[in-house]
Amino acid sequence: MKIHWKRNWYSKLLYSHFPIFLLTISVLIFLSFLIVNELSRNETKKADLISTRYIVDTLERQLGDIELRLLEDIGSNKLYSRFLEAGQGQQSTQFIYDAASGLAQMTDQQDMIQSIYLYRTSDSQILTSRGLVHVEDFEDRAYIEQSLNSRQNLNWNLPRDYKERSFDTPTEVISMNKWLPLPWGGEGLLVISVKMYAVERQIEAMTNEQLSFIQIKDPSDRIIYKTHATDGSVGEVLNRVSADNLGLVFESGIQSGQLYAWVSLISYVWIGIGVLTIVGAIAGIIYITRRNYKPIQLMMNRIQALQPRAEEDEATPSVKDELALIDRALEHLIAQTVDYEKQHHENLLIHRRQLLVDLMEGERMDSFRQRLRHLGPLDERFMEPASIAVLIAEMNSEDLSSNQSILKLAIMNVVEELVHNEPNLGAWAEWFGNRRLVVVITSDGREGLDREMLMELAKQLHMWIAEHFRIRFTFGIGRTVAGWEQITQSYTSADAGLQHRLILGKDAIVLSEQLPDRAELQSYKYLQMLADIVREFRLTGDGWRAKLDEMFIAFSEDQIKDNEIRMMLQALIQMLSREFGDWSERLQGQFNEEVLNTLRSEIQQADTLVHIREILLGWLKELYRNYVSVHETKSHRAMINELRTYIEEHFDDPDLSLKHLSDRFQISGKYASYLFKEEFDMKFVDFLMKLRVEKACRLLTSSDTTVQDIAQQVGYANAISFGRVFKRITGVTPGDYRKQQGKHES
Repeated sequence: MKIHWKRNWYSKLLYSHFPIFLLTISVLIFLSFLIVNELSRNETKKADLISTRYIVDTLERQLGDIELRLLEDIGSNKLYSRFLEAGQGQQSTQFIYDAASGLAQMTDQQDMIQSIYLYRTSDSQILTSRGLVHVEDFEDRAYIEQSLNSRQNLNWNLPRDYKERSFDTPTEVISMNKWLPLPWGGEGLLVISVKMYAVERQIEAMTNEQLSFIQIKDPSDRIIYKTHATDGSVGEVLNRVSADNLGLVFESGIQSGQLYAWVSLISYVWIGIGVLTIVGAIAGIIYITRRNYKPIQLMMNRIQALQPRAEEDEATPSVKDELALIDRALEHLIAQTVDYEKQHHENLLIHRRQLLVDLMEGERMDSFRQRLRHLGPLDERFMEPASIAVLIAEMNSEDLSSNQSILKLAIMNVVEELVHNEPNLGAWAEWFGNRRLVVVITSDGREGLDREMLMELAKQLHMWIAEHFRIRFTFGIGRTVAGWEQITQSYTSADAGLQHRLILGKDAIVLSEQLPDRAELQSYKYLQMLADIVREFRLTGDGWRAKLDEMFIAFSEDQIKDNEIRMMLQALIQMLSREFGDWSERLQGQFNEEVLNTLRSEIQQADTLVHIREILLGWLKELYRNYVSVHETKSHRAMINELRTYIEEHFDDPDLSLKHLSDRFQISGKYASYLFKEEFDMKFVDFLMKLRVEKACRLLTSSDTTVQDIAQQVGYANAISFGRVFKRITGVTPGDYRKQQGKHES
């Protein structure tokens, strides 16, 4: 028995390691070849790019040297300037011979040059190394016409066939032209043609035909030359280099079959290293397996000891059944553990509640039907209902504590029983926390759930629970949906109804379709209301009370959500704090953190809009009394002086009134009247009449102005009103006063 287990586990462990080992080694070798391949490709591409750029730079430099040397020779030789300046028939035969010989000598000095000729624009004569010829008899006249049409093209042109006479053999050249005299003359044209064959031989001399290749393309992507391309096969193009002066593109790469040839030696070395690695790894596996099979054997013996007694009489398991034996032992242990945990930590109510939470949140929907049938919160006929609606009942009083689980269970059972009294209806109720009861109402009838019936059912629940348990709820009834997959929508709409408890009342029953259809909170409208309340506060008038009532009326009319109402009131408190919090220690006391936290807590706990208004109004009244006291103390004397000065300067304004002063000095009319009474022991109206009558007396005695004009000058609209006021103060009419004063003067 012992020998059997030793041979069994030793060989099994050994064989189980080998496939993974071989697969790992194979992947590593494959990845290594890929890495070497990529490295070699990148390095080859870099080397090829450097070589190609060197060839292009060398070729452009040689052509540039040819161009520069010829321009220097022609520019320094007076024969060619005389040729351009002279007209037809003005040069002798000897002159033409010397000039042509000079061109021939320049051509012979450069092996790459095919021809050099000068075109004279005055008479269209061409000077070549063979002599003088007219453009009509010159075979390269097409190029001259092209050059005359494009004066700006001074670079080398694309390869073309060139011959001077009709019987000459065409030669492929590249040409460039320069206008003479330099730099931008227009008397003649110098044309230099270089043999394309010489250029190709130059390129081939700088490339290795066994390793690399170069092909030249024109701008239209047409190949005009390939190096060492006898059989027409080339390798992959690795680099593209543009020769701007030539207008050509040089493409280069490695010949087919040569890209990885240099890696062959490294490959043999790598294979040798790989073989040595594999041999060493096999030896290591055998050594480790030999060391570690004994603990596995001990574990197997212990598993056998844990098997049930019924299995002890069975024959010793064969090699094929050993893993099955381990599997059965583990299953037995897992089953015992799961049963133990279920007995101590789980119960049916917890599973049902979690299932309902998952349905409301739209989670784990792939297995909810299986869990629903397993837990059985509803009768079998309601497992696939025709319609479903969610009813949420939220307590208006304090939350139920965790030790009132019996009361919670009783309410759940009552709700389910009342719903079951209705035909074709099923109910599933669960508590979400200590405040909210969620009820799923299902129907298996084709007619579905009637909304009026749901409203009536909610009223029955509300009345029964309030009568027997002394607990009041606010009910939100969600939309009716077709199946379990859409139940989240019904829960969301029911929850939205509970967001309007302050507006609708704490004992309301809200259908989802009764909710206001609005896109968003009208923030600008309410922020303006808050600003108006603060402004009226600052003016120390009673207008802030009306503005506050106006805002609460708007809350109710717009059916604002509870959290949005509390957010707006919080914004009002912050605005008042910024406006008046730093005035004095007396005001700071009303804005300290403790007072504000208490105020916020009371607003948060209030369950009706009227209750919230009472809480806020009480705090605002106290704040207003303190603010008015501080405001009057600080600005009493300065305000009096400003009012008196302003009235003395504008008493002749017909619109001057307490309202005018209120708007001008941002104070209430009552406060302005109070300041006058306290300072001058007279009313504002009496003070204003006194100033106007005094000025009228001066005008009556010092001028012949009519009484009507004087009345308008002192701020009265007509003479009748002026006369009535004047007589009440002086005891005489304005006319009598003028007569009396005139007698005194005479």
